[in-house]
Amino acid sequence: MELHCPDCGLPIPTSEVAPSAGLAVCRSCDKTFGLEACQTAAPIGSRFHPLPTDPPKGVTVEELMDGFRLTLTTRNGAAFFLIPFMIVWSGFSLGGIYGTQIYKGEFDLGQSLFGIPFVLGTLLFGSIALMSAFGKVVLEVRNGVLLHRVGFLGLYWTRRRDWNAFDRAELEESTRRGKGGYSTTHSISLKGPDGEHEVASGVTRERLAWALRYLNAKLALGR
Repeated sequence: MELHCPDCGLPIPTSEVAPSAGLAVCRSCDKTFGLEACQTAAPIGSRFHPLPTDPPKGVTVEELMDGFRLTLTTRNGAAFFLIPFMIVWSGFSLGGIYGTQIYKGEFDLGQSLFGIPFVLGTLLFGSIALMSAFGKVVLEVRNGVLLHRVGFLGLYWTRRRDWNAFDRAELEESTRRGKGGYSTTHSISLKGPDGEHEVASGVTRERLAWALRYLNAKLALGR
């Protein structure tokens, strides 16, 4: 028997069920329910979902004639550390490798090749730093086509998907082990009979929780 959250109606995977305790956890709502309530709960597809109002700071919504536009900022406090670190790190590494060559007017092939990993590292960590300061995730639906944009300062990577191929949005949780211990990240995945598509990562859980309710309401309304 499938289990559904009594609050949001999303399916609850077996990994979130504790049969011995008679409990199940809905990660999207971040609540614990009794198994009996989850067994009798109506699934999301059979419920009415009113559009949520009053989005939190960092979330904006525009209702369009042929769809909507949902914008989530990825700004977070890590920018205060990442931006200065990248400026200093890139300045010393790239300046020392390529700046000295430019200053002397000489080209050193070996030193230039040695500097390639530092260039790639600067591009990778620089983009992470810029996303933490100026990044946005934009979900725009027009005439049944989902435009999923991720980027910063007007530079966006865009993916297109069929909006009508999805019937629900779910909150995903992943835990990774690092040097400082375990870290947990959250994202939203749009799911349907033929697959799924992750649309929001690098966003705070508060913003994701509101966006999750909004997307499910739109999917339930069929627009």
